[in-house]
Amino acid sequence: MIDLHSHILPGIDDGAPDLAASLAMAEQSVAVGVSHMVCTPHIHQSYFDNDIDSISHAYHSLVKHLAQAGCPLKLSYACLLYTSDAADDLLCV
Repeated sequence: MIDLHSHILPGIDDGAPDLAASLAMAEQSVAVGVSHMVCTPHIHQSYFDNDIDSISHAYHSLVKHLAQAGCPLKLSYACLLYTSDAADDLLCV
C-alpha cells in the first residue's frame, strides 16, 4: 500500500512533533502494510513557514534514521501549499 498524504516529517508542521513520533508512525504504517509514504507537510505563510530547504532537511534526516532503525518504509516528499499573493515566491520549478 502507498500512503500519498502524511505528516510524518518531525517537527515541521502539525504532524509528528519529534523524531520519536515519526519513527513510531513509520513502524505502525509498515505493520499495517504501507510500503511507501509521501511526506506532505504544510507550507502556509505565517503558520507553517516551511520551504524546500526545511522540508528537504527533515526528509533526509528521517530517511537516515529509518535506515538506522532498520525500518523498510520508503519515503518521498511533496507539500500542501496554501496559496496566497506570495505563492509565486514559494513555488519551485
